[in-house]
Amino acid sequence: MTQKFPFDHFLKLDSFNDNRPAAKISEKEVSPVIVEQAMKNLNPVQPAITPEFSNEELKTITDALLEHLKNLINPNKFHTYFANTFTVSGITQENVEFLVTTSFIKKMIETHYLDSIKQALKEILGKDYQLDIQVLGSAQSLSSNDSNILNTLKTPKVESGKMNSFFIQDLTPTKDDLIKAVDSQVIEHFQPPVISQIDQQKTFENFIVGPSNNIAHALSMAVAKDPGKVYPALYVYGNSGLGKTHLVHAIANSIIQQRPSTRISMTSANKFMNEMIQAMQATKFPEFRQKYVEKTDVLIIDDVHELKNRSGTQDQFFHIFNELMEKGKQLVFTSDKPPKEIDGIEDRIRTRLSSALPVEVQQPDLETRIAILKKKAVEKDIYLTDDVVTLIAKCVKSNIRELEGCLIKLGAVTSILKVDIDIEVAKEHLNLNDELENQKHITIETIAKTVCGYYKITLGDLRGKAKTKEVALPRQVAMYLINKLIKPTLKENGVYFGGRDHSTVLHAVNTIKDRIKVESLLAQQVLDIEKQL
Repeated sequence: MTQKFPFDHFLKLDSFNDNRPAAKISEKEVSPVIVEQAMKNLNPVQPAITPEFSNEELKTITDALLEHLKNLINPNKFHTYFANTFTVSGITQENVEFLVTTSFIKKMIETHYLDSIKQALKEILGKDYQLDIQVLGSAQSLSSNDSNILNTLKTPKVESGKMNSFFIQDLTPTKDDLIKAVDSQVIEHFQPPVISQIDQQKTFENFIVGPSNNIAHALSMAVAKDPGKVYPALYVYGNSGLGKTHLVHAIANSIIQQRPSTRISMTSANKFMNEMIQAMQATKFPEFRQKYVEKTDVLIIDDVHELKNRSGTQDQFFHIFNELMEKGKQLVFTSDKPPKEIDGIEDRIRTRLSSALPVEVQQPDLETRIAILKKKAVEKDIYLTDDVVTLIAKCVKSNIRELEGCLIKLGAVTSILKVDIDIEVAKEHLNLNDELENQKHITIETIAKTVCGYYKITLGDLRGKAKTKEVALPRQVAMYLINKLIKPTLKENGVYFGGRDHSTVLHAVNTIKDRIKVESLLAQQVLDIEKQL
């Protein structure tokens, strides 16, 4: 490449005074290598290499390219990966070379945005180029604003009769640059997963089981053990980020391990629709149907609710569903809601989906969130103390993806900012202060009253001697939740319930703990009560 790097962007020289004694130039002022290079560029006797593109031309091309990319890339991603971090450094007949500020940004661009860059370059320069991305080695900005690394090389004022010394500003990344690199890793974590490929890392072995997902886990394992036989159609639903996708990948991986010859088609509703449209446009619709009817033993469709308002896709889905069921094949669907709550689908589709075995994945409870955090921290080689894990688990209740996002951020903080993670660091970077301070103060009394309100019994009956079914179950649930959330001694727990023996409390706790593993209705009741707390 004729000009690999616009060096004079980084080095500005004022006029030289040949009369200045050499002793006036301090070694700390300038590197001998830089002086030698600069003097060669200024000395008319030395043969200079003429760049194919001037720095002004490269800057103009960079600005035009960034303007095009703004229209091709999500604004948040453009700001993270391109604004103030990306510049054209050289062009030859076949190649365009770029400089970026960090290795992470280079990886992200090479993984996700090369096609967008090539498209923008073709629109600007009128031809296809090969791309070469290099890392500058500093997290400073490359844009043309005041913080531009190309403008950080300031030239001091010239004193009369003296040659200016070179002054190169420190290129050490600022804290803002490092924080931006941390945020980049978190943004990447929240990118939508690619469902069409089976993720071998998502297995039953590393799926954390708790009251919120134990039924879905058990049914998924049953499907994987004998696909098409026990539960020919399984419908897993729940809010985003609760582990539905992990379960369907675990089903696929388990089937592949036990029955390697099984043909599995894993897709999403959107991808299914796009594939069908492309097949019709290319007059390859028979091949499309053959793929899903003749060459599929297990069909897994993620986010099946996205079929709504798509009559043509629903029609093909209906026929494929029927043919696979008639052949004894296995179908697995995921959705954010049960079939009866999906708007915009035909009644016949709703009926087919409702015929599948429905199972809900719910928001994980505190113990499950703690277990998930500890498991993920080990997998990602991130060391967190128990108090930090508990802090995150108490504050982040929404879903598992949010929990993992917290780990990603703390891992990036450790590696990029070079700090150990303690309570204060976690609060600062995860913004958990207010959440933790606003936690309700839970007592034995508040748990007992909440249980009474849920089951519509009196507090006197709950604490009294009655042993009827209407009272015995709520009492056991209350004992279980008190033991789980407050962790008093068994004796203290029993004293509240009329001085019952510690063995009675232990029996109640173990009974509820075992029953919620197999009884979805009871598990739902316990979760609902805990949410109210």
